[in-house]
Amino acid sequence: MNQFLIIVRGSDHSTTSPETMQKRLNLFGEWVQKVLDGRYVSGAPLEESDARLLKNKKEVLTDGPFMDSKEMISGYIVINAADVNEAVALAQQCPLIEEFQLEVRKLKPMM
Repeated sequence: MNQFLIIVRGSDHSTTSPETMQKRLNLFGEWVQKVLDGRYVSGAPLEESDARLLKNKKEVLTDGPFMDSKEMISGYIVINAADVNEAVALAQQCPLIEEFQLEVRKLKPMM
């Protein structure tokens, strides 16, 4: 089994009502339980604040061009799948695809 990163791209919809957010979370939870069936590894939305860009050992930016990408990437999901085609098929069933773009990338094993 291989691991794949699903990058969630798009706005965080901070103006979304609490009811809509709860519905989205419920649908996501159902997808994890029913569709992924033990293949879910981890995932989280990204916090909108407290981002830092380390350009080198001394230069740390608190505001800069990285903010565009921070706003563009809303979160991530890590799943297990046999190959990229299966990972894409699983991602296509994710309810987040209705509001966000999902990018599927294979993770290289570190060891």
